[in-house]
Amino acid sequence: MGRRPKGLLTTVREAVRTWWHSKFDDIPAEEPDPTGSDADGSAPAARKDVFVQSLPQETPLAMAARDDVFSFQVFPTFQWSSQTMSRDTLKTRVQQYEGPVREELLRVAWSAARTCDPADPAAAETAVNAVLSTAGNWCFDDENGLIRCTPTVRVRVDPALREHVLPHHLDELTLKETQRLGLIRAERALTLTEAWLKVISELELLGELDAHQRRLLVPFAATFADQEFRKVMEALRGHRRTSIDALVTALHAARGDHQEAGLFEFADAYDKALSAFCREVGVGPFSWVENAVAADGRNQ
Repeated sequence: MGRRPKGLLTTVREAVRTWWHSKFDDIPAEEPDPTGSDADGSAPAARKDVFVQSLPQETPLAMAARDDVFSFQVFPTFQWSSQTMSRDTLKTRVQQYEGPVREELLRVAWSAARTCDPADPAAAETAVNAVLSTAGNWCFDDENGLIRCTPTVRVRVDPALREHVLPHHLDELTLKETQRLGLIRAERALTLTEAWLKVISELELLGELDAHQRRLLVPFAATFADQEFRKVMEALRGHRRTSIDALVTALHAARGDHQEAGLFEFADAYDKALSAFCREVGVGPFSWVENAVAADGRNQ
């Protein structure tokens, strides 16, 4: 195979380049790199930004909230960057600019803070940082090069307002916790009372309890559920008993009077009414007999 004539590849390249420029002659030719390039043709790497952050100040900035009664406590954070100096040099040079940027931050963000409710520091923090994201990128032409400052803030409520609302928030937390614990105790009392009602009904062979039976047995089942719940149910049972004693006595007296008069049908009707009423209100239908026996026993 014969050798390719010398210079043929160069001629082809020149022809392609000429055709390309004639077709796209509006594209300007690349300017030579004034900075030069490495031996392998690669451009030198750009210098990266160096960052430092100012130490937090102990004294916050005060920005008036809505209505000018309370002021937000604003804690700024300044991040400094430069491409022309080392980190140690940048840390030293930014100290002279920290005072001016605090004043500038106060000027730029003042209006945003005054639109916010004094009890809502989160909204104020969002509003101020939104303003700083567009109007808070400041540059300083230092003797060692350009320095850029990017601020952000944290906002807290006025100490006077915090002191004022603190007792109310504590009361609110107490109420919430009391409610939460109360619901837990109520659920526990319900579960245990139902469990003991089931035990009693099975032992007494009562089957499915109706409303009257439940009303009678719940105060006893509550004894095993919760002591405070037991006291309440006993008090309810005692209140029922006290309030219906007079009516039970009246029905019993009417029954006895009709029986003595020989009106046995009326006496039987009163007896059934007395039993039904006692079941309805959840007391023993023969409690008046027990009281009478106890009274006779004491008299003897």
